Amino acid sequence: MSIREPQLDGLRAIALLAVFYSHFWDGSSTLGDIGVRFFFVLSGFLITNILLDAKGHDNHAASITVFFARRAARIWPPYFLTLGFCSLAAGALRLPMMHESLPWHALFLSNIWYATHGSEPWALRHLWTLAVEEQFYLIWPFVILAMPSRHFLKLCGALVFCTILYRVCAFALGKVDEANALPFDSIDALAAGAALSFLSEEGWSAPRWLLWLSVPVGLIGSVMQIAFDLGNFVQWVVLQAALLLPLAAIVALASKGQFLKILANRSLSGLGRISYGAYLYHLPIWAVLFALSARFGNGNVSSGPSTMLVAGSLSVLTALVSWFMLERPVMAWSKRLTSRLAPA
Repeated sequence: MSIREPQLDGLRAIALLAVFYSHFWDGSSTLGDIGVRFFFVLSGFLITNILLDAKGHDNHAASITVFFARRAARIWPPYFLTLGFCSLAAGALRLPMMHESLPWHALFLSNIWYATHGSEPWALRHLWTLAVEEQFYLIWPFVILAMPSRHFLKLCGALVFCTILYRVCAFALGKVDEANALPFDSIDALAAGAALSFLSEEGWSAPRWLLWLSVPVGLIGSVMQIAFDLGNFVQWVVLQAALLLPLAAIVALASKGQFLKILANRSLSGLGRISYGAYLYHLPIWAVLFALSARFGNGNVSSGPSTMLVAGSLSVLTALVSWFMLERPVMAWSKRLTSRLAPA
């Protein structure tokens, strides 16, 4: 399958900026939720693409070993660096329950921790998304290898349906906040991306009418979710499901280089390339700004455009340093180490 990485990196950058806006500028905005959903659709698409390619080779064990090794090299170094920093600086940064939660974060169970223990430590709360990703990585490769191709789309459709049913049940039980952090709430986005990857591998192109339908659905759904407080059922159950169509359509077009050319802009695609680090570091950096403000009495670090500018810029700069000094060298080393195992 031919994938245009610059445009997909541009989508990552937009998703990252949406999260920054919700965290740094307007805490009541649901724009960050849409950004996270974008990340999950992209992840389902790209990871399934890698695994379908591995399935096409005879040595499945070697392919899966290479997959896990390279995923670990990509995710773990900056992740555990972040955990180490927050653990050492927990007192200075005023992060309650940091040490109690550390084993959960280290085992990529952050989503379970926050679902069962509340919102502290707040500076690592965004790690729930990475926990979902890692839990997905542990299971999905074996599903791909075991599932006959003729049943794959049925499985993805069933996963989307079960996610909607899960949300309905959680809403009925009054457990929306707890259910939102658990991995079951994100399966539909991952499955939508996976289905899109499978269809692309089969040479399927979305019909024009479906792409046109995704435009009003996306616009109306986004405006309703961002501008109106419609209650948990509409926003969490109805709109979350409806927005899968436009999100998947955007990923499909971008993967073939058929979407907005601005996505391939060097600055935007470059931001997308380092988006993992920027996302990982952004709340700990805000915690540092809070601590410095309290220490030196330079005013209140509250949400707003100035915080978005300062904290966002520092997050991007930190991610840039991390990319060149840590992430890229480790990935290159991992690629060399696993090149003998990788199928030709």
